[in-house]
Amino acid sequence: MSKLKALKEFGKKIFGAKKKVPEKFKPDTSKVPTSKNIDELIKKEQDPFVRNAYISMREKAKRGDVVDRGGNVIGTPSKERSAKTLIDRNRGAKQFGKKSGGRIGLRAGSKGCKLAMKGKGRAYGKNS
Repeated sequence: MSKLKALKEFGKKIFGAKKKVPEKFKPDTSKVPTSKNIDELIKKEQDPFVRNAYISMREKAKRGDVVDRGGNVIGTPSKERSAKTLIDRNRGAKQFGKKSGGRIGLRAGSKGCKLAMKGKGRAYGKNS
């Protein structure tokens, strides 16, 4: 053990003590509405106009509305028109509340894949 202690002290003499790295500035994002904290923000908010804005954001996310760059709702996905179609027809649009990329689980036959809904075996193994 004494050798280890001696080596540590030798290393401190050569390399010096650890320098403190200054922390980078991190903005306070606790008041930015996300899907996790929006209910809490609604409860705490005193201003009725801001509270109603938060409530409408929560409802937009539940419906999966497609919004443009300015935050205006372009449309709500339905059986006739999917979110992908709405996004393709409007530049800069994105689906509210959904993460971009990845599979949303349509192959299980819930909605979107006609063959999977009917239980056809050839539906599986496709990127539908």
